[in-house]
Amino acid sequence: MYDMNDGRSNKILLILRHAKSSWKNKKLDDHGRPLNKRGRSEAIKMGKYLNKMSILPNLIITSSALRAIETTKYVCKHARYENLVEVNSSLYGSNMDNYISVISTAFKTEEKLLIVGHNPVLEELVSFIANKIITLPTCTLVQINLIFENRDSISLYDIFRSEIVNVWQPKDPIESNNL
Repeated sequence: MYDMNDGRSNKILLILRHAKSSWKNKKLDDHGRPLNKRGRSEAIKMGKYLNKMSILPNLIITSSALRAIETTKYVCKHARYENLVEVNSSLYGSNMDNYISVISTAFKTEEKLLIVGHNPVLEELVSFIANKIITLPTCTLVQINLIFENRDSISLYDIFRSEIVNVWQPKDPIESNNL
């Protein structure tokens, strides 16, 4: 996905906040909360959207929280995604530096990456990467195109340019582009 002659590397980062979780069982800790009915519906719609828009990633990395894993499962099934899914416990109860580290490591081998995680970190991450504040309700997807100036140094702490291509929520029509 990059031109060997100019030394740059183009990447696509998809950031997805987990779908709506259930608060029904008060005995469950935060990490173990599942999706509620609306959350399952949101994740299914997001999977269909990714498939229809042909923006399937090469790799999905999800938080280890149950609601993030369930979001990922529904998205994968309805997107017809069959590549690697990695569950990463460092994305739960985490900070932006951990997300940046995970993303930068994945970008060394992958061109298109989907991260499934949590707020407020995801909003901070989008703000850092794209220099734009975007609110991320549950199951909101942000597509950011990145151009790294040096393909040998693929890190979100290095020199790169970014462009938010799309912000999509399950309540939006599938063809929507909300920018």
